[in-house]
Amino acid sequence: MKRFLLLAILLTAGHSWADATQATLRVFCSGGMYPVIESLKEDYLQRTGTRLELEAAPSMGKTPQAIPNRLARQDNADVLVMVDYAITPLARDKLVRPQSHKVLAHSLIAMAVREGVTPPDISNVQKFKQVLTEAPSIAISDSASGRYIQSEMLVKLGLSEKTAKKIFVVPATPVGKAVAEGKAAIGFQQHSELKAVKGIRIVGLIPQSVQQDTLYGAVITQSSRQPAKAEAFIRYLSSEKARAEMTEKGLTPF
Repeated sequence: MKRFLLLAILLTAGHSWADATQATLRVFCSGGMYPVIESLKEDYLQRTGTRLELEAAPSMGKTPQAIPNRLARQDNADVLVMVDYAITPLARDKLVRPQSHKVLAHSLIAMAVREGVTPPDISNVQKFKQVLTEAPSIAISDSASGRYIQSEMLVKLGLSEKTAKKIFVVPATPVGKAVAEGKAAIGFQQHSELKAVKGIRIVGLIPQSVQQDTLYGAVITQSSRQPAKAEAFIRYLSSEKARAEMTEKGLTPF
């Protein structure tokens, strides 16, 4: 009995020591790339022994979860995976290590309706414009795609203020969720973000002439205490496994 107890104690201690010494990288990731990183966590752990502590964090916006706001209050991570152009101001403020920056993937904007609803035809600009004009409510994100839609796409389409007033911004949560719950008739977000939501039907990508190609990138924070492991993770994001997951989740690897 004593031998059994001693063995149990040693095994428990061994597991505790292994858990304590296992490397962990804290990763802040915006919605477009989040499904990709989430699907890669176990593979990365098996390959490297490094655990990814993944947290959803918008690339921009006014919510407390947004990456710039988190870093400003010293809620730090090791690696940021986010809309690529949003890395520039962080580099200017010396919050990230510019030399570690790597572009990962292209992402396009798609439109969704609630599951069970007949999808409208958005196969050309005129039909797309008509759908926006007739929709009773339109949901967009508070990040890259939403900003583009409000500041540029409506202007390109020549839509009136009446259409603009039907738009509401969904902060820090997937636009698809608002559509699935019936809070909006149609919703727009990065294709990869919509693909991860249940209860919706993706109508398709918006027409090419009014489309925005958003790049996603990764960078190491200035505050990271394990930059070598963070750099290894960013290199992994260019592996065949990672690129295949990006494609599967609706992105185009860079």
